[in-house]
Amino acid sequence: MSLAFGILGPLQVLENGRPLDLGTRKQQILLAALLCHANSRVPFDDLVEALWDDAPPRTARKNVQVYVSSLRRVLGADSGCRISHRSGGYVLHSDAEELDALRFARLAGCGAANDALALWRGAALDGFRDIPLIGAAAQRLDRRFLGVFEDWMEAEIAAGSGATTIERATDIAQQHPFRERLRMLQMTALCQAGRRAEALAVYDELRRALAQELGLSPSPALTRFYDSLLHEPAPAASRRAAPRLGPAAAPNLVPSAPPAFTGRTAATALLTDALAGRGSRLAVVTGALGTGKTALAVHVAHRLGGHFPDGRFFVRLRGDDGRPRALDGVLRQLLAAVGRPEPPPGSDLRWAWQLWLSGRRALVVVDDARRESEVRPLLPEVGESAVLVTARPRLIGLDGAFRLCLAPLTVDEAVDFLGRVIGAERVRADPASAAQIVRAAGLLPLGIRLVADRLAFLRHVPLREYGARMTGARPLLDELCGDDVAVRVRLAESIDDLPAASYGAVLRLGVLPEPQFTLEQAAAALDRDPDTAVRVLENLMEASVLTVRDVEAEEEAVHTVRYEMPALTYAYARESAAAARVPVSRT
Repeated sequence: MSLAFGILGPLQVLENGRPLDLGTRKQQILLAALLCHANSRVPFDDLVEALWDDAPPRTARKNVQVYVSSLRRVLGADSGCRISHRSGGYVLHSDAEELDALRFARLAGCGAANDALALWRGAALDGFRDIPLIGAAAQRLDRRFLGVFEDWMEAEIAAGSGATTIERATDIAQQHPFRERLRMLQMTALCQAGRRAEALAVYDELRRALAQELGLSPSPALTRFYDSLLHEPAPAASRRAAPRLGPAAAPNLVPSAPPAFTGRTAATALLTDALAGRGSRLAVVTGALGTGKTALAVHVAHRLGGHFPDGRFFVRLRGDDGRPRALDGVLRQLLAAVGRPEPPPGSDLRWAWQLWLSGRRALVVVDDARRESEVRPLLPEVGESAVLVTARPRLIGLDGAFRLCLAPLTVDEAVDFLGRVIGAERVRADPASAAQIVRAAGLLPLGIRLVADRLAFLRHVPLREYGARMTGARPLLDELCGDDVAVRVRLAESIDDLPAASYGAVLRLGVLPEPQFTLEQAAAALDRDPDTAVRVLENLMEASVLTVRDVEAEEEAVHTVRYEMPALTYAYARESAAAARVPVSRT
């Protein structure tokens, strides 16, 4: 059986070219939600909200299972593999030959814009756009269509065929009246057709609409283009190519590169290739507290200056107090950075940010994200800009992201890092003790930085003596931090931000005698059966509180896996467990 899924227009599923009956409205909503997030897990809670908004029935879980079962029957014999259950949600598996949205992305990426645009049958997922989960995905698809259409139109104008695009561009501009790049292309095409008066009228229409609806003015680039048309002779205006939107000087607001940055050669190459070589528009760097996610992101952002000529920006999503910043404040910071005037109260800041991004190639580093909802409003919907996110949780709900999970440094990298701060000669004089020290710090850049700062001060203390301190009876955090509470505050935030059940699990695991443990040991500490304990541990892995070590084969049994809590997190969990008097399991 050959299936074809269509979401670039009204929802449809064709079997050998004939439409299938997709069942009830709720069943169709479920299918639409899975299709617009194809090959990604859609959490169960998101599906419940899409189906029943804020008033789900007590039988919601059972009802969702029934709808999934019905869809599997509709889709045929292999649909058990087509729709799979995964970690508290469902995944619909498809490829570009079956799903038009995936085929559109593939064709657009190959430069076949005409074929890609021909796949659209109307507004994406028409009839389901009032459902937030589906509507947000549909809007992203619409904006991708606009980006491809604008690229195609720009190529047609460059080839001297702009006049043939005017009718279609005018229809699309009426649906998306604030798209500055589209309006500029429309004006250029009109000039090529000798209709300069109509091109000038397009600018006036846009200027009035921006002022009335958003309280904004056209961008400086578009205003300069309009002024050039006013003062340029008509024949010259008709020959001009489409200009590109872009600022006069590209701002670089990324913090200074870390002075002692070392290691991470493979991670740097992967991230650079993803953003520059493969053109990924979203990259997510995850890992435990102290693995150096921000330092890597800043390092890579500085290397990519030539690839993002319209600017590089850095946004922290947490204030100095550790609390999340308001989205409006983040957007105002970005708009100020690109020279946009302060929008009046009540303006749609997200749309103003998207207006600036369209037609530009910029890089935005978003630091310390905790939830997908904090990142989505900042993502470019069209164009060639990219966002590089650092986060402790995996943020698996961000579709299409290139993902890089940072592990601790190798021993050689960690010793090199230590030597860059305290002096390479001091390390070379006692490499065994240097290796002992960095291992005690968990091979984490944060821990090694704390050690290095203390050793740079304690120049009279031999490395062998300090290594003995690190592995002695004094708690690790007391040795590294002393009276400085800043690191403890960061560790507290990393654990306090967890759900209550996960927070309690971290404290219970903190009573284990070592940061590495088996499932059997974890189950005893958590006072849970092994099956329940596995789910708890996987939740902590998703939050980057735990990692798995010594996995040599994919088929290795879960009971033989050894889990590990990063050294600093384990030290804090152990300290907190003692303060809370968490009981130690006799097992």
